[in-house]
Amino acid sequence: MKKETEFKIKIAEAATSRYVENNRFTIQSLAGKLDIDPSVIFELFPNRSSILHYFYESRLIVFEDDLKQISGYNEFTLSEKLSNLFYHLLDQFQQHREFILLTYKNIIMGSNCTGDFQKAFVNELEKIFKNDNRISASASILQGRFICNIIFIHFHGLILFWMNDKSLNYENSMALIDKWCSLLEEIYYTKIADRGFDLGKFLFYQSPFKKIIN
Repeated sequence: MKKETEFKIKIAEAATSRYVENNRFTIQSLAGKLDIDPSVIFELFPNRSSILHYFYESRLIVFEDDLKQISGYNEFTLSEKLSNLFYHLLDQFQQHREFILLTYKNIIMGSNCTGDFQKAFVNELEKIFKNDNRISASASILQGRFICNIIFIHFHGLILFWMNDKSLNYENSMALIDKWCSLLEEIYYTKIADRGFDLGKFLFYQSPFKKIIN
């Protein structure tokens, strides 16, 4: 990860703490907490809002960086790759839970959303689907940016569930991720439609009824 990116992430994470303390915090007060000159922050971010939005976007940057440490990731199944993404984001959100509870709906789901987190999230999903050669041919129509955006909307539901999860260590949220990812894998790996198509093609070309019809 580039030094500038690391520094921007450090600023964004510090901003989440400042926001929890005072949602009207100034960049000057944030700079004071980081013991840097405010001009340094202004060189990287145009305003306070952009810092808070970048925090969410940077969660995918951290995820990408951490992927480099996972041995054999390319051999993971679809369910394993998806759950790894969702677990990772949820774990990061847990570290800043108070901030997430206060801002997720407004920054990520609200009308003020810039879409940077969504774009990064969808890009990650597209890479996961594109690089999985176990996905059935018939399920290929369920890939693409449109479907990934639908999964992103479902991710909102997961986060809202987690926000209200009272189970020990958020076990119910973890179970939901497992079930959701297993279902997606079942949909994308199933060969039933492929086999049905092959059977139909065979019958069309080999069936004696074809001669009768002709």
